[in-house]
Amino acid sequence: MKRTMTAIAGLCAGISLLSTPALAGPEDKDHAHAEKGQTQTLEDIVGEVELPELFIGSNAPELQIAKYVKGDSVQQFEEGKVYVVEFWATWCGPCIAAFPHLSELQAEYKDSVQFIGVNVWEGVEDQAERIEKVENFVKEQGDRMSYTVAVENGSAMADTWMKPAGQNGIPAAFIVDGKGKIAWVGHPMNMDDSLESVIEGNFSADQAIKDYKKQSIMMAGYRQFMNGIRAQGDDFAQATTIAKLLVKDYFQDEPGGLNAVAWTLLTSENDEISEKHYSIAYKAAKRACEVTEWEDWMLLDTYALAAHKVGKSDEAVKWQSKAIELAPEDKKADLEANLAMFKGEG
Repeated sequence: MKRTMTAIAGLCAGISLLSTPALAGPEDKDHAHAEKGQTQTLEDIVGEVELPELFIGSNAPELQIAKYVKGDSVQQFEEGKVYVVEFWATWCGPCIAAFPHLSELQAEYKDSVQFIGVNVWEGVEDQAERIEKVENFVKEQGDRMSYTVAVENGSAMADTWMKPAGQNGIPAAFIVDGKGKIAWVGHPMNMDDSLESVIEGNFSADQAIKDYKKQSIMMAGYRQFMNGIRAQGDDFAQATTIAKLLVKDYFQDEPGGLNAVAWTLLTSENDEISEKHYSIAYKAAKRACEVTEWEDWMLLDTYALAAHKVGKSDEAVKWQSKAIELAPEDKKADLEANLAMFKGEG
């Protein structure tokens, strides 16, 4: 399980950290395609993605600030200028960890982007007391916060930005393009490429929404796969279908996702696991190794186990041996035990 979670965590890290979208239930869909014998898609199974009220392409809400405690005050979004509105709190460790990165980006794009760090969810009811607390905190941070910092007016910013965007955690950042539209929402540590794209005028809101929907369906499908693979009957059968779709249509260039599916199938103790599941795992693991050019010891270990399960003993021995060569010293013993099993020595 630890390996599975490690693999999928790597996959999730690459996805913008928007809140999990609402998905309309599959019972709400027209299943005429299924009745006609057409191929079922992952969207047919998990349902359509419902976007948040405030999302990419939406008009950016107004700034409702009680006080700017550092940097230049911003009264409204100017035409032709890009803004990053980032939400944080003094008690938030990940927020504090992101300060230097935000400062670096502000320095890099000082002529084209205005960063605004907005304090939310501080937990101090009295506005004057809250402002004083934030001012002292920001002063202590020094150059770690080298951009404009503000305190929201009451809960106005949280209510009009975070809540309608479905953002339930901080830090969270919004990129506002030169036309006052939301161009991106997510964790500030993941916004570099999108910010550069917006600045250069290459950002496509339509493509971003399309990518988000695909990623959301993918993650919803993965969760349903993980639940169903431990079940019986129809749920298990559906999990098998999802595994095939993930490997074929969604995880082709995501070695972490491929490895997660493969390892789950290979190590499942469900009585309904059969050769066809090992075949799915073999294809997934092989693709993961191809994407990483056969240089990732963990993926090679998964592939060797899959090869062993489908009766390809020579492949299992070959790639498990390479996995041992590449693996850290503290992992070699377990891999060598598997190698002995593949050779029929265990």
